[in-house]
Amino acid sequence: MYEKEHRSRDYYERRAPVYDWANRIAALLRGTSPTKERSMPIRRLGLRAGQRVLEVAVGTGTNLPLIAEHAGPYGRIVGLDISSAMLSRCRQKMQRHHVRADLIEGEAAHLPFSDGTFDAVLHHGGFAEFGDKRAAIEEMMRVVRAAGKVVICDIGIPADRPLRLVNRLLLMLQPAYRQTPPVDFVPPAAKDVRLSWFARDAWYMIEFVKP
Repeated sequence: MYEKEHRSRDYYERRAPVYDWANRIAALLRGTSPTKERSMPIRRLGLRAGQRVLEVAVGTGTNLPLIAEHAGPYGRIVGLDISSAMLSRCRQKMQRHHVRADLIEGEAAHLPFSDGTFDAVLHHGGFAEFGDKRAAIEEMMRVVRAAGKVVICDIGIPADRPLRLVNRLLLMLQPAYRQTPPVDFVPPAAKDVRLSWFARDAWYMIEFVKP
C-alpha cells in the first residue's frame, strides 16, 4: 500500500463518525442535498436492471441505495473502500435501507477483480486522496466490460470561470477543491471522454466508455 493510502486510511478511520454530517453541511453550503447531487452521476452510468456495478471508495454507502434503484433486485452491487470504519458504517446503512451489496476492503490502484467484471464503475469523492491516480483510473477501466461506462467525480473548482462566493468559502475550508480534474490520466484508448461540472461548479465529473 502506498504511503499516501496509509494516511488516507487513517484519515477516514478517524472521520467516519462525522463523515455523513460533513457531507450534508457541504451540500447545504452549495444550496442542495447530498441525494440530489449524487443522483446525476449515477444516472450518467446508464444502468439497467440486473447489471453489475462497482463503486470505488464507497465510503458510508450513501450512493448504494440510489444505485440499487437502477440495478434492481437482480443486479449485483459491490462497494470497495480503504477504511474498515467507513465500511462498518456502510453495512449499517445498507441494513437500514434493505439494500444488498458486497463490501470489500481494498485500494483503488489494485482492484481485486478480474478484467471486465462489471457493467459500470463509479467513483464519487475522495480521488484527491489517491496515491497513484493514474493507476486507479486504469484499474477502473480494466474491471469494466467492453462498452461499459466509468464515471469519476470529486470536489474541484473550474479555473476557466469566475468563482462563486460559496466556492471561495469552500476553498478556504478545504484546499482539495484546488485539485485539477485528472482527465490526462484517462487511458488513451478510452472512448467518449467528457469533463463537466455540477453542484454549482464545485464538483467535476469525468465520464468515459471502455472500447
